Amino acid sequence: MVLQMIIGLVVILATAVVHANVLSLALRKNQKMTKWVQSNPTHWRTTTAFSVSVTWVMAAHLIEVFLWSSVYMSLGIFEELEVAVYFSLVAYTTLGFGDVILPEQWRILAGLTAANGFLVFGWSTAFQVEYVSRLNKYLWNEEGGVDSP
Repeated sequence: MVLQMIIGLVVILATAVVHANVLSLALRKNQKMTKWVQSNPTHWRTTTAFSVSVTWVMAAHLIEVFLWSSVYMSLGIFEELEVAVYFSLVAYTTLGFGDVILPEQWRILAGLTAANGFLVFGWSTAFQVEYVSRLNKYLWNEEGGVDSP
């Protein structure tokens, strides 16, 4: 059990580093997108900015799922990458179908994978809400309505 906790905490730390780096990069890129939207705030520019931001966040999550998958593969828990990715994705998103499970001696890692996903999805949500809030303040006209596309 202690080994699982140590492995899980190391992977969670690694995913936090990945997430922080990707979101930091996204923040810099989002600033450029915000200026682009501000210069001519149309519906399509705004939609593009939101979509690019979501893509950055999803890229971080996919990297993190692959990180968990590589841990499961390196521990010999799964022999096929597709199964490792599937399990990692299902656990990370807290969906937990239960059609693929970990051996009893490794099952605590499943809970840690889920806890990790739950935390970083919250982090991602906060990031997106803040970005949308910052971008939206440039889309409202003086009368309190949304500028036309």
